[in-house]
Amino acid sequence: MRRLALAALLVLGAGAAAAAPPAPAPAAGDHSVAIDAAFRRGNEAFYRGDFRAAVDAYEQVATLGVVHQDLYYNLGNAYYKAGQIGLAVFNYERALALDADQPDAKRNLEAARAAAERFGRDRVEGRVTAPFWSRAVLAIARSTLLWLFLGLYYACFLALLAYRFLTPGLGRAALGTGAALFGVAALIAGLLFFGRLAHDRYVHEGVILPDEVSVKDGPSPGASTAFQLHAGLKVRLVERDHEWVRVRLPNGLEGWMRDGDVGRL
Repeated sequence: MRRLALAALLVLGAGAAAAAPPAPAPAAGDHSVAIDAAFRRGNEAFYRGDFRAAVDAYEQVATLGVVHQDLYYNLGNAYYKAGQIGLAVFNYERALALDADQPDAKRNLEAARAAAERFGRDRVEGRVTAPFWSRAVLAIARSTLLWLFLGLYYACFLALLAYRFLTPGLGRAALGTGAALFGVAALIAGLLFFGRLAHDRYVHEGVILPDEVSVKDGPSPGASTAFQLHAGLKVRLVERDHEWVRVRLPNGLEGWMRDGDVGRL
């Protein structure tokens, strides 16, 4: 269980907004006090084993506008301990969407997915591997890609500026080579960043939350059941029709389920 000082959480939460759908920034004064109190209450409840109370407290922090990978990691842990595996997987996925380089979250996500198999294992026949571009843009957090692109861009600019004023020689040649390398790296990072923006805008995914859910042939409770899905499975969200959402499995199989049964990433 990670413990994060509230001051750090409030500062880092603003930076994390670049890697996830925007959330309102915590305000000063009473709002910050409420966030601090809820976060501490969640930690205390977790350590005394009251995982339902920990979930409620952490969810209150999220409701108050905090977006941060450690908050979602804590939520994942609390939901896992409370036996709500689908919501645990959902929150670990949210944590990794903000920061893909979290070994603890990755390990716990694997453990949660393994635990979800007791409700039923979804074997997706004919599974199609995600396109290379999709796997490439998702390999690094969006905020990391942004800072990487900006750092390389300014490094290229500074190298070119120094190159402009140096007299011909070995140092000038080295700066020219460095500027070219920085430029190519900045171009790749920029392509990955804008590819990630496009992915996040046009490709919507979610996680099955209930232990088991019936997927229908149409957006109606009276429609026939096409197949069953279980907690923790990641699906593509295709379209919404009132309180129903059409989901697509990695093999292309589609069906309808209630919107509240899937956590949107």
